[in-house]
Amino acid sequence: MKKKIVNIAGIILILGFSVWLWAHEPASQPGKLSSAHDHIADCNTCHIPWQGVTDQKCRQCHYFDNVAMLKPQIRFHEAQKHCLACHSEHKGYGADISRVDHQLFNEDLSCTECHFDPHEGKFGENCRACHGIQSWNIQGFRHPPREDKECFRCHSVPNSHQDPSFWDKILERHQKAISRKDRPPVKECWRCHITHKWGHLVMEENS
Repeated sequence: MKKKIVNIAGIILILGFSVWLWAHEPASQPGKLSSAHDHIADCNTCHIPWQGVTDQKCRQCHYFDNVAMLKPQIRFHEAQKHCLACHSEHKGYGADISRVDHQLFNEDLSCTECHFDPHEGKFGENCRACHGIQSWNIQGFRHPPREDKECFRCHSVPNSHQDPSFWDKILERHQKAISRKDRPPVKECWRCHITHKWGHLVMEENS
């Protein structure tokens, strides 16, 4: 008897919700489409009743069979799956419906296929050795010890250090610490700078 009452109550609840949904049609509308999909009038173009949007529905309009025709930045679309992991709709006419989920990418894909390399190749192409996928910021970066003495791998020599007059001023100011013939090569940054704070100079006490 109790089970029967529960079943009847469930049916009444479903019917009541259906009537309310029919009477309040805006409640069933998830929001306006973006400008890219604004021309679509029929919900069934993208949605399957009681299932929602599927990759197969997306591929009715979007296809990436010929990789040679794709820009390098979007060649990972060749997989033609996981569409909904990066794209979502009903955010409004001017909304950006794309976001990149780097976890879906092939691990063999080089970051420089899409991203500009600010290090200009100094660290090779294995960006993931230092950077993460979720956050590009490096957590807990530690400067190499001074003993490495290869500052030039990361730091470019300033133009001022190439100017002979710059060294004349250095030699004049620090004549007790450095002789004219012992002028260090411009790549040997460690001779004058210390690693924990670049603005601190080894020869500060002699200034």
